Amino acid sequence: MTTKGVAFTLLALSAACSRTRCGDAGPGTSGQLDASPRLGEVMSEIGRRFEIAGRAALAGRLELAEFEVGELEELFENDVPRAALPKEGPTAHVPAMAQAFLKGPVPELRQAAAKKDRAAFADAFRNAAAMCNACHQASAKGFIEVPSVPGKIVPSLDPAP
Repeated sequence: MTTKGVAFTLLALSAACSRTRCGDAGPGTSGQLDASPRLGEVMSEIGRRFEIAGRAALAGRLELAEFEVGELEELFENDVPRAALPKEGPTAHVPAMAQAFLKGPVPELRQAAAKKDRAAFADAFRNAAAMCNACHQASAKGFIEVPSVPGKIVPSLDPAP
């Protein structure tokens, strides 16, 4: 490829990136994709991390559980506040409940995992699940149930009563 060809290719890639997610132009930039994740996407990641933390604790792998709790903390600190809220159902309570989750269940889970205390982790897990389920109820999404017992799939796929 000639020098002009390389230069043209680099210019074309640069222009393409300016119209897509290649750069972090931020939300609302004309002609570019919105960089804000949807809350549902973030909640799916939270559910996955919560499930892994519970399964790790149940298996006695408390270091992994502690790592996953740290990932949960990052999601609640960084991604939930900038997530686009759903257009359907009530959502005004979400920011406050996310902050309350950061101040209550997250430190409890982290401390129990750090101390390698499975019983304390199970209690903190139960408290965290109750808070998740309360938020889902308040959001008219009560059908998204977070199990209160570590080791179960998140969301719960157990048969309905």
